[in-house]
Amino acid sequence: MQVNAVSATALTALQLFTPKDDATPPRKTVGGAADPSTGIRFSPSVSDAIMKIGQIIGAARLADLPAEHAQRLEALGADAAERVAKPVVSDAEFQSMVFSSIKDSWKGLEGFSEALASGSVKIQRAGDVKGLGYESVQYNLFRDGSQFGHAGWDTINRSYYDAVAATGVHQGIGSVNGLDYYVTW
Repeated sequence: MQVNAVSATALTALQLFTPKDDATPPRKTVGGAADPSTGIRFSPSVSDAIMKIGQIIGAARLADLPAEHAQRLEALGADAAERVAKPVVSDAEFQSMVFSSIKDSWKGLEGFSEALASGSVKIQRAGDVKGLGYESVQYNLFRDGSQFGHAGWDTINRSYYDAVAATGVHQGIGSVNGLDYYVTW
């Protein structure tokens, strides 16, 4: 885990709530969350603070992100953000997810239905296509320690995409459940 100023502050605050073995057990309060391992009950305000700390530990200050990303996220009102990790799936799962996503929605695209019927639709992970440069990015957005939304965008090497299109190859790009794909037919 990367420790930044927010994480360090959060960890220090959590340590204040962790009883020491040699200390007398803390007095139980009414209401709040219980720690099942110790039987300690925190007040509602302390419980809320601990939950908020847990949320922001994974978030990074915008200054710690690539400048282009930080500028986009700041324009949306964020002061911290957490990049959403892409899931790891097998090639078979990937193929199935993408196929399920496109098989009906792309039927109106020129030549797609015919290619689907003939089995000539080719589905690839976008990152495996040299020169394509397609990547989608997703972030959870935070302001003043609270999550308030999500944002995302994608990038592509448009010259590569246009050059392939000029050869008469039909193609499509996208992301399903965070997995970037490139489809040709």
